[in-house]
Amino acid sequence: MGRLRPVWQLDFLSRLTDKGIAFTEVEEHELVFLDQQGVAIHLVSLADKGCPEDFIALQKRYQEQNCYLVHLWEDIWLSRREQVLGRIASILGLNSTLHGRKGKIITINQVQADEFLLNHHLQGSAKTKYKFALVIGEEIVAIALFSAARPMTRIAADYRSYELVRFASQIGFTVTGGFSKLLKHFIKLVQPNDLMSYADRDWSLGNAYASSGFELVGATEPLALWLDLKDYSRKTWLRLPATLLEELKSMEGLKSSDETRKQQFLRAKNYLPVFNTGNLKYILYL
Repeated sequence: MGRLRPVWQLDFLSRLTDKGIAFTEVEEHELVFLDQQGVAIHLVSLADKGCPEDFIALQKRYQEQNCYLVHLWEDIWLSRREQVLGRIASILGLNSTLHGRKGKIITINQVQADEFLLNHHLQGSAKTKYKFALVIGEEIVAIALFSAARPMTRIAADYRSYELVRFASQIGFTVTGGFSKLLKHFIKLVQPNDLMSYADRDWSLGNAYASSGFELVGATEPLALWLDLKDYSRKTWLRLPATLLEELKSMEGLKSSDETRKQQFLRAKNYLPVFNTGNLKYILYL
């Protein structure tokens, strides 16, 4: 008899059932298979995290078997349930279809971008210079956010690179042609030399980028993060509250390399160490 699953995993499985998504459990590996084994969800409990190298190896192993594996962390489920279910439905091809050619592109402000992304993107919002939405009728169905110019003088004096920071469509809908329409609008307006973006390796194989002409140029290393248990926000070391960083600096005898003491201190402040598996880096050369 297998061990009992944590409550959050049972909740996740219950919600899959509610959505009519069939699954097969493999408890000893914390895996759930969907879509006749074509998609695997690796359920990552905060009490038993493992290490990023094992996560990457697991994903590669299943990818070689033509299985799309994603890592679903406990805190992501608890804080972003609807967005998780929406992403899974999209991966399984269960979305309804909207046609991007029927829409128009408008410029939106940061408040509009924040509201849409908090509702429809797993990672929430981001502050950027350029923000565009695709509107069908009177409703925003997809948005894309782009950075300011990043001069690349090592390439050429006037070479400018930009980053596609966020793209999201409404939960439950695939907007065919929406991604490329927003890209083309930005490219025509700004005329960059290249456009860079990152695909979250926990959730993406980068297929949307590859099909839009982006080239895979590398991968970033897994990133150590701190999870705030009060609101389930994830922070890098430098984005921890300034008061905590000051306390760490002022602790007598604490060196920056003393990871054990740092972890003990931050755990006492309701922070847990977590990580991601890094990003795939893509560039569209123009």
